[in-house]
Amino acid sequence: MEEQKSNFIKSFNPLWFATVLGFGGIALASVLVAEIFHMLWLNPLATALVYFNLALVVFLFIIWGMRVVLYFNAFMEDLKHPVLAGFHSLMPAAIVMVSLNFSKIGQAFSLCQYQNLSISFWILGAFFEFILFTLAVYFLIVNQKMNINFINGGWLVPPVAALLTTIAGLNIVPFIANIPLAENILWINYFFFGMGTFIFILIAVSIFNKIFFSERLDPKVFPSLWIIMVPFSLISLSLPLLANTTGMFLPDFKNTLMGISIFLSPMLIGIGIWLLIILILLTYDYFKRGLPYGIGWWAFIFPTASVSIASLTYATIVKQSFFGYCGVVIYFFLLAITLIVIAKTIQNFMVKNT
Repeated sequence: MEEQKSNFIKSFNPLWFATVLGFGGIALASVLVAEIFHMLWLNPLATALVYFNLALVVFLFIIWGMRVVLYFNAFMEDLKHPVLAGFHSLMPAAIVMVSLNFSKIGQAFSLCQYQNLSISFWILGAFFEFILFTLAVYFLIVNQKMNINFINGGWLVPPVAALLTTIAGLNIVPFIANIPLAENILWINYFFFGMGTFIFILIAVSIFNKIFFSERLDPKVFPSLWIIMVPFSLISLSLPLLANTTGMFLPDFKNTLMGISIFLSPMLIGIGIWLLIILILLTYDYFKRGLPYGIGWWAFIFPTASVSIASLTYATIVKQSFFGYCGVVIYFFLLAITLIVIAKTIQNFMVKNT
């Protein structure tokens, strides 16, 4: 029994943190759909997912931490691996997703200790994200065996986590009574935004260079390509938040920043929706050729949720129904693929344990 527990910890895959991102994204999208289309029956679902995500991330973090402590050399090998390097950033991304769930949904429904929980999880997630982001990029740079064949969507996880840290961090600023501290957190979030955007641009160019001029992604890592949608959605979500939060301390710049965000956001959302269509077509092509199930299938969930959230959020800002309808169509598509992925995950678990 002890050997089985040890092997479970040693073989723990950080991709499991993608489940937290997926459920957290569904919760946020559900609240927005309920608000815009008056589907109030979705609110209890969102609240349940917030608490479920809290329990899930604590469990996964304990397992991840035990693996780091007990098998530190294996952990460092992962960070130095040209394919696996970025996936450990799913851990801080999942933690800040819980922070975002409590700051947005907790505030809307007055969940227990939502302010303290959102602040605490953001601090923890931001701390780990900075460390893992820096190490992942450093090891990719110094790896002398690096070549274009190693490129995959998993490289996008660190910048995605940085952008998600920005959004979660901006949402906790109003909860902080100490004004100088709140202002410092604002500038820290600008730092994460710039860091994530810069590395995203570099990696996105490399990924498309591989796809266009080298070879197709291996079916095992193809689902990770769906992550390419996420930065566009997160940047779209970050811009109005940056404008509003900056306006708390520099009110003269609020209208200018908000104007820029309203101008750029629909372009970014449009890119995300177009990429979703392209990726659905590519996924169909991969299914025809054979796309084996793996935990990486959870990469279908949060990227889709991010596009839906970005569309629905913009609809609430500019009061344009077009974006609301785009968001709700993607939302129901999201629910459909989530049920499929959950079913395949349970089926795969049952097969392995029989």
